[in-house]
Amino acid sequence: MVRAPPYRRFVHPDGRLWEVRLNGKVVELRITTDGDTFERRRPFAAPVLGAADLDALVKGQLEDGFTETTPPDWKRRLDELVEYWDQDDPGMDADVLRVQLLEKGEATAKACIERLTWLEAGMPRDPAATRAWLRDHVDEVLPGILLALRYPDAQVLLHVDSLLAELKLPGVIEALLSIVEHPTADEPDGRPWHMPLESFVALGPPDAETAARLVTLLDSDDARVRDVAAKVLAESSLDDDLFAALWKKRVVAKESEGMCWAFMRAAEVRRDFQLRDFLRWMQKQARFKEPLWADRVTHALVNLKNR
Repeated sequence: MVRAPPYRRFVHPDGRLWEVRLNGKVVELRITTDGDTFERRRPFAAPVLGAADLDALVKGQLEDGFTETTPPDWKRRLDELVEYWDQDDPGMDADVLRVQLLEKGEATAKACIERLTWLEAGMPRDPAATRAWLRDHVDEVLPGILLALRYPDAQVLLHVDSLLAELKLPGVIEALLSIVEHPTADEPDGRPWHMPLESFVALGPPDAETAARLVTLLDSDDARVRDVAAKVLAESSLDDDLFAALWKKRVVAKESEGMCWAFMRAAEVRRDFQLRDFLRWMQKQARFKEPLWADRVTHALVNLKNR
């Protein structure tokens, strides 16, 4: 997703707020006076022309008594992440995470957010070195890592999920549940979303409260939510109660490849002969003929135990 650049912000002693940015070939203005905000757009034939216009506008505002108060990029991104959490799950007090990160010092907070930015797709940085730094400083920067579970870049979401799976910290479960229970909107032009399945699975069998919440999510109207809940429960399907909750959804599971994968995984974990008919049904479906599916399903069938 291509994100618009941030606005530069300028304030006047009389209370006026003036913001400007170059978005592609368009200079965009926001002017706030007495609580009313007005927006203006100035298109140009090329970005370089827009940049020249922006510089001239800024110079004029500074001469008129405005002072620039644009926050540094890292702090703007930190505030943006908190806003995303508040937007998706107001019940999760993301501002507490921001405070916890800033309590470690602005230098540490800046380093954390900057390194998360380095994981963005297309950045000329070494992801392994960046992740190593985050891992080595996790005691100080964990709140920032958790905030990044709603980072507006798909590559960062994958890295954060993988990093949390590697760390296996039980204290992150509430943040993971927030992502699953309140996922980012599934819209073509919206922020990218990612379900932290790897992180969940790495934590091992869920406690009673977490298991109950996951079972409830099997009834979600959102297929993404049902899929990840089913996959997490499948990993713990040796538990009779969790398997029974999953098995009740065998009809609706056939509508989703994600839930079918969960049932196949449950067969691998539990090896329960009760799953035979479901696996045989999968074998007959055209969508499961690819080797990745067909081989796993066949292997799961062969290893079922007749209890």
